[in-house]
Amino acid sequence: MRLLVCLSLAFLILLRGGAAFAAQADAREVARLNNCTPKKIEVYKQTLGRDSQTIYRIDCTMPKTKEDAAAGADALLVQCDGTLCSLLRPLTTGDKK
Repeated sequence: MRLLVCLSLAFLILLRGGAAFAAQADAREVARLNNCTPKKIEVYKQTLGRDSQTIYRIDCTMPKTKEDAAAGADALLVQCDGTLCSLLRPLTTGDKK
């Protein structure tokens, strides 16, 4: 009986971990749809529990020349609830939070 409970818990932990990887891929796709070629993706904020969500900070690859570069954002915040992700807001170089 204990073995069954332990295996069930292990399965739930693995299942939950797989969802995090799926959300990161979805966050990458949201960045691409918002004209940002993802360079680096890191967890900016994460809440756990029943209504868990993750906010990713995605650094964008910027153009090499100044003529091509716009004075806009060089990073994005993308919010994911499960595998449903949406753009939260763009970040400029000076933004830390």
